[in-house]
Amino acid sequence: MMIDSVFVFSNDLLKYKFNSHHPFNQRRLETTLDLIEKLGAINQEQMVQPRIATDEELLLIHDPNYINAVKLASVGQLSEHVAENYGLGTEDTPVFSNMHDASAFLVGGTLTAVDYVMTGKARHALNLGGGLHHGFRGKASGFCIYNDSSVAIKYMQEKYNARVLYVDTDAHHGDGVQWSFYDDPNVCTLSIHETGRYLFPGTGSINERGQGTGYGTKFNIPLDAFTEDESWLNAYTTALQEVAEFFKPDVILTQNGADSHYLDPLTHLSSTMKIYREIPKLAHKIAHQYCDGRWVAVGGGGYDIWRVVPRAWALIWLEMTENSNCSGSLPAEWVEKWQSKSPVPLPTEWDDPSDLYPPIPRKGEITEKNAQTVEKALYPIRNQKTIK
Repeated sequence: MMIDSVFVFSNDLLKYKFNSHHPFNQRRLETTLDLIEKLGAINQEQMVQPRIATDEELLLIHDPNYINAVKLASVGQLSEHVAENYGLGTEDTPVFSNMHDASAFLVGGTLTAVDYVMTGKARHALNLGGGLHHGFRGKASGFCIYNDSSVAIKYMQEKYNARVLYVDTDAHHGDGVQWSFYDDPNVCTLSIHETGRYLFPGTGSINERGQGTGYGTKFNIPLDAFTEDESWLNAYTTALQEVAEFFKPDVILTQNGADSHYLDPLTHLSSTMKIYREIPKLAHKIAHQYCDGRWVAVGGGGYDIWRVVPRAWALIWLEMTENSNCSGSLPAEWVEKWQSKSPVPLPTEWDDPSDLYPPIPRKGEITEKNAQTVEKALYPIRNQKTIK
């Protein structure tokens, strides 16, 4: 029997922890799930345990020497010099005990979500522990050790012969996933992110369109710093609708980094909760329009783990399950439970106040520039010159 949506979670996903002061903090998963539970918006039938990804599955994307290095680092047996060659032991990706297993569980969680959707057990599946889009074939990068989305896409291709549309709305460019499939015409990537002029990883220009037979199936919308809701949503809705119509995928995989918000400490965009209401709505619509509902969603960035991420990520699940209980006040018992642990006052409402930040003086200029960026990024589709 098919159930509409599944939520992948276990405490194993919380073990991906670099150290207590690192910005990547999986407490986000706990606060989000607790918010969903306090709303009465999930039941046990919808909860699914992740499994650990096998070495064979990791090898779909990752180099065997790299996997071995991660395993050695996990037990303190990798020298500092060798670790550095693999992007391990850096400020972004410090080595931690049991790192391989913790990382492989995040990948296995996304593969669990994929199997539920692709075998027809569920129409939609959410693994908020995933979304580690900066991981490369042989190198850790940007808080990411193994790239669960890349592994999941390759897995969907090999096991289910699927054409995959990957949509990345993290403030940071989805570089690891894009480069994994840069010459593959059966994987379309769309990343909407803050311009790399100011932000890691510095890539994601409109000219990165793929290569070889994959040319014309990679799309990037680099937005100007301080972009606000209206301009952000215009870029997202225009690009996703046109790219989906062009590519006609079998399944949609969305990466839902929640770091484009004004309050995020690592980025420079000026969006509010408005975009996090709309992101899953359009993804849901596109999944039903082109993919018979097949939609796998993962987490990603999001470094204001108290005020932003729980609300943004809960909205994905509420959209998946068509639950409209997401306006007005947040559950008081959720606020009370987490306020004592939070270093900042928690929000009490789903939506942000209208005076969240002072007016942006360059709003018109930023909006116009973003509109031109979208126009240039979608030029090949609109002019039917893309090699498909």
